[in-house]
Amino acid sequence: MKPEPAPAAGVAGIRGSVSQRLAVLMSMRRSKTGQTIVRASSWSAASYAFSTVLRFVSRVTLAKFLSNSAPMGDVTIITVILSGLELLCDLGIGVGIVQHKQGEDEAYLGTAFSVQVLRGIILCVLAAALAVPVGWVYHDAALAPLLAFSGLSILFRSLANPGMWLLTRRVDLQRPAILTMVTEIVGFLVTVGWAIVAPSAWAIVGGTVATTAALCVGSYFIARPVRFAWDKAMARDIIHFGGWMLLSSATFFLSSRGENLILKGAVPDVQFGCFAFASMIVSTPVSAIAQLAGQVFFPVLAASLRDDRERAARQYGRSKWAFSAIAVCFAWGAIFVAPPLVALFKLPTGFGDLSWMVPLLGVRAALDIVAAPTSYVLIASGGSRFASMANVVRLIALVAGLLFTVHQWGLPGAIVALVAAPALSYLVFLPGLKRGVPGAVRPEVMSLGVFWIGVLIALIIRFAILR
Repeated sequence: MKPEPAPAAGVAGIRGSVSQRLAVLMSMRRSKTGQTIVRASSWSAASYAFSTVLRFVSRVTLAKFLSNSAPMGDVTIITVILSGLELLCDLGIGVGIVQHKQGEDEAYLGTAFSVQVLRGIILCVLAAALAVPVGWVYHDAALAPLLAFSGLSILFRSLANPGMWLLTRRVDLQRPAILTMVTEIVGFLVTVGWAIVAPSAWAIVGGTVATTAALCVGSYFIARPVRFAWDKAMARDIIHFGGWMLLSSATFFLSSRGENLILKGAVPDVQFGCFAFASMIVSTPVSAIAQLAGQVFFPVLAASLRDDRERAARQYGRSKWAFSAIAVCFAWGAIFVAPPLVALFKLPTGFGDLSWMVPLLGVRAALDIVAAPTSYVLIASGGSRFASMANVVRLIALVAGLLFTVHQWGLPGAIVALVAAPALSYLVFLPGLKRGVPGAVRPEVMSLGVFWIGVLIALIIRFAILR
């Protein structure tokens, strides 16, 4: 390998370094891989932007028809419980199709489909069984029918054609993106129509079930249908891979969404509803980044790791800096731009705490953006156990922080604990990177330092200078 020339001094050296970086970017743009990434990213971004706007408008529409923010809290609890059921029983079937060497074999796809449907039926029945106990625990009988009906969304999703994951494996996202936009239109019409006729939590729940039903039907039109099959060896591979994925998903759910289960009932319903709405505002764009990482970054990186780990480390370094830059911009936007934008919605007085909740929750969301590529590179390199360990640390810090802060300082103290928990757990990623992709450690540490410097500057300006 030809050694790189020593950097020149002063301004000339800076210009040379910038020129080299630009040349690399231009060469990536002209390469087949670069064109694939740009095309897939464009479709992924367009799909998510369209879906995000529709979901946001539908929820703001419902909020304007409500007398208080409490129904938003009910929707959050239902969403968290359903997400928890799915993630606590997550076998990483879709990720396995993308990552596994035999992911395109008929036997593997059919076996994965069989496991997926069995899992969906079990979870749907479990959601119905938990409906009454959940209503009793939170002293809210309205939660029971909401949860039972919402379970249909899990069933519809499990019946969707797993052939869609082959498109993700090939980084061909045009048809999945179009399907997503069509199904979101269906959900939007149901949610808004329901909100106008009878504003309640049922509007969002009904829209969600309609969206998943449309996705299930449409999936058989955009990809070749997969037939049920069962291969014992491949089933063992799916379960073995899903074992660590299950632990990783379960601990991630509890560490990232578990606060809703703890805060519901510990703070007034109106305040919790406001917190749920603020979480929705900041998590909406973060989900776009997560989708981009899952549909574009992960399959491309997984392919690179299978072929050349050194090249994969270089790709990861460039991607990590890009994600970190996006995270800093997001944090600044949440701190300075989001509060005045929320004020323009002119929501009921029950949503007044959004002005201070959004900036702090935005910092937490920005940290999730920084962590997204790190988590995926660990999974792609076979180090999913480190992601699981990080989530365990995050969960312990979260529970301990909430138990201490919520009774001492109420919801403001609890939100500070929510920001601190993922920051502590991030340290666990580094040993996994050092073992799986050693060349990725240096850009990881440097980009993380730049991120925190940018966030601290914004927080100082917002809460110390402009208060």
